[in-house]
Amino acid sequence: MEIIKSPLQGCYLLNEKVIEDSRGFFLETYNYHFIKEKINLDHFVQENESFSYKKVIRGMHYQENPYSQSKIIRVLFGKIWDIVIDLRPDSPSYLSSFGVELSHENRKQLFIPSGFAHGFAVTSEFARVIYKANKPYMPHLERGISPFDPHFKLKWPFSKHDSILSDKDLSWPVFKYDEKQ
Repeated sequence: MEIIKSPLQGCYLLNEKVIEDSRGFFLETYNYHFIKEKINLDHFVQENESFSYKKVIRGMHYQENPYSQSKIIRVLFGKIWDIVIDLRPDSPSYLSSFGVELSHENRKQLFIPSGFAHGFAVTSEFARVIYKANKPYMPHLERGISPFDPHFKLKWPFSKHDSILSDKDLSWPVFKYDEKQ
């Protein structure tokens, strides 16, 4: 596995070493010791999977402390445009965003440290996405930012009008800059 830095501090792309032959392919998608050594993350406690159709946007989600989650995002089938926003007030990349295509074809994974908002848009006919989280889901600490917050100018692959969002994701507020997240 190879780690590639993103423009946001502590957020990385993970490139997997793929072994291919006439039978198909093999790859290691997770290695505890590698992640602990290279990213300094000790463990994951939960793994989730979502299935979504084209033009679905899920996000922008995060959890407040003490259950802010670090995640590794991976696409099992399809393609997504994945976006993160750094919400850590002490970070040099505070309030900056980063987008990247993740797919079953490019086999890239995205490591997102705690303190980031995360969302994605499905650009293929459908996508199956899994992600590991280092803290459990706590509904009372779940928060979100509107995926179309005008302050961030996130570059989604389609317009708000053409997107499919849940009622909850449609109701997330715009970010309040005077609040420490």
